Amino acid sequence: MNNIFKFAAGVFATLSFAWLSFVVGAGIQYGDLSPEAEREEEDGSRPKDADLYPVPLLGLAQQGAKEYLSLGCMTCHTQQVRLSYEKGPKNEPKYIPSFDVERGWGDRPSMPRDYVLQEHVMLGNTRIGPDLANLGMREHKDDWIHQHIFEPQSLIPESVCPPSPFLYEQSDSAAEGSIKIYSSDTNQTRHVIPSSRAKRLVSYLQSLKQDYELPEMSFFEREEDTEGGEVAEASETVPVSPRVLLAQQIDSGEKVYTTLGAGGGLCISCHQASGLGVPGAFPPLAGSDWVLGDKERLIKISMYGLMGEIEVNGIKYNGVMTAPGVPSGSLTDDQIADVLTYIRNNWGNSASAVSASEVATVREAIKDRPITSMWTSAELQASSTQQSVEDISPAQ
Repeated sequence: MNNIFKFAAGVFATLSFAWLSFVVGAGIQYGDLSPEAEREEEDGSRPKDADLYPVPLLGLAQQGAKEYLSLGCMTCHTQQVRLSYEKGPKNEPKYIPSFDVERGWGDRPSMPRDYVLQEHVMLGNTRIGPDLANLGMREHKDDWIHQHIFEPQSLIPESVCPPSPFLYEQSDSAAEGSIKIYSSDTNQTRHVIPSSRAKRLVSYLQSLKQDYELPEMSFFEREEDTEGGEVAEASETVPVSPRVLLAQQIDSGEKVYTTLGAGGGLCISCHQASGLGVPGAFPPLAGSDWVLGDKERLIKISMYGLMGEIEVNGIKYNGVMTAPGVPSGSLTDDQIADVLTYIRNNWGNSASAVSASEVATVREAIKDRPITSMWTSAELQASSTQQSVEDISPAQ
């Protein structure tokens, strides 16, 4: 009997601690947040007559938020531009542009204040589709969004987003308020009329804009195409922005990942299109500590493969992974960099890109390793430890 009381007391204490941490603790940390001006005066006060942000959703947009929630859109989409930082001079966090910013998903990371007026905060956690925190800033017309909701594959053939034809009335001919949709697969033109639910949803999606600065987070400065205020000559080559380069890498990496023939990595055959792998056989790449961790380790595996027991997210796997490529180990520095950047920034992953120069540096460092000699987890761990010792030795 005494044990039952002890058990009940333990359960009560655990639940009480969880409640205090997640409810009371969050209330203490964020409970006093409210809309604020973009800039504060030097004394920390709010400027007189300043506009306050964020602004509340009104009318159709407010109703559309409930449609977004009921349709389960947050299952595949986030509404949060993620934050990245590095250690500053005094080991204080220094905020830097994240890969979400470089992708063009926002001009700054999202802050808790951005969500204080929302009845339902729909951050999401999985990015099967792109982040939508700033969808309204991407200049999509209403008709484009309606078509994407009605039949995503008519715009993006590889999309896995489920169609929602039940939100529209279909017609063979044009009518007032109808939207023309052409499908290249069936060579068919259709006309659809949005329902009230569809109009509310599109109004909400178009309202998603974190296009203001906050006292705690300003926009990141963008690299300009010119220096010193001088206008570049027409004959000069205009540098490609980091976000364009990243998008190109991810696109190229996806092709390497999914291609099963020459020029491909065969990755999809084991790790699957979902990045979840095969339970008990092939480890997941989505949320994997191996994928999001040490880049050099990933590069080495991509060149020589991996064998033996490994532990991924606390689960052990024991098998053989040949080096990606057809034939095995034939991927170039660019292909390795692209496919690693792709897996580090897909399925909800968000990590720094891998460059071809980084791959080349690793390749040069291990050039004497026999091409058929796969890595083991122990070898990679020992190599990483040795590298860490070498990195800190000069400072001692």
